[in-house]
Amino acid sequence: MKRPIRFIIPALVIVLLVLGAPQAAADTKAQPLCPKRLSSTGDSMTEAIDAELPAANHWASWANGYHGFWEWLLGLTNVNSHNQRITKAFGSLGRANYMEARSGADMFDFPAQALQAASRRATYVTVLMGHNDVCQDRFIDIPSDEVFEAKFREGMETLKNELPAGATVYVVGIVDIYRLWEVARDKKALGIVDCEVLWATTLLKLFPCGTMLNPLIGEAGRQYTRARILAFNAILERVTQEYDVGDSNHHYVYTPAAFEYRFDERHVSDIDCFHPSAFGQKTLSDKTWNPALFAGCK
Repeated sequence: MKRPIRFIIPALVIVLLVLGAPQAAADTKAQPLCPKRLSSTGDSMTEAIDAELPAANHWASWANGYHGFWEWLLGLTNVNSHNQRITKAFGSLGRANYMEARSGADMFDFPAQALQAASRRATYVTVLMGHNDVCQDRFIDIPSDEVFEAKFREGMETLKNELPAGATVYVVGIVDIYRLWEVARDKKALGIVDCEVLWATTLLKLFPCGTMLNPLIGEAGRQYTRARILAFNAILERVTQEYDVGDSNHHYVYTPAAFEYRFDERHVSDIDCFHPSAFGQKTLSDKTWNPALFAGCK
């Protein structure tokens, strides 16, 4: 028996509306702002600790790095950071480059850093944080998934409420520090001291990240720490996607590029045998930069 046409037409309309809903939702997103006001949140990895010289090497940061006259004169590495790429792609007019990242920061510090980024009226906020959450003296000190997620959400909520409409929040997955440990075992700090000797000072709490570098924890201990990184990255990805779906005023993107990249010995600092070298920072910039995020920006 044929259905009356008066029933078929409304049904087709409903189906078309449902199928078109995802596209309609996407079209309601605020137009992305160009990333001229950059603010980075994070830890020593974004501060480029020991990348080329002892202490913070801000010129060599994957996010905020710069290469001016003095860097050129001193022969320092040009890492072609996100900051530099933004200027090249969008011009220097209206540019701002803020680093909220601080050495030693963990996810408990993210809400305060997010508030600082929002106070800058940032249009592009990078998030690379969580290394110090897994890098502890003892395994018991690594926060639970619930605590880690709660602090991440607290910072994301601040960005959602305070950033200008059209701003982009770019969340970079935690680097695979197991890989950094693995490739640096045969290195020498400053060409003098075996990295494994330097790492042994974690026993005295003179060197950070005993949960990966302590010589007594063995492979099982290191794999446990790596498993916590995987769990935290899963949280970062899931929550970032949730905010992107639920917030029409801002753009949220997660990338696993920093975790997935196969670092080698050249990417690890010759000073502390653990943080990324200047070449490592340059590679981080290259692997995480995504100009498609700002297509059609205003």
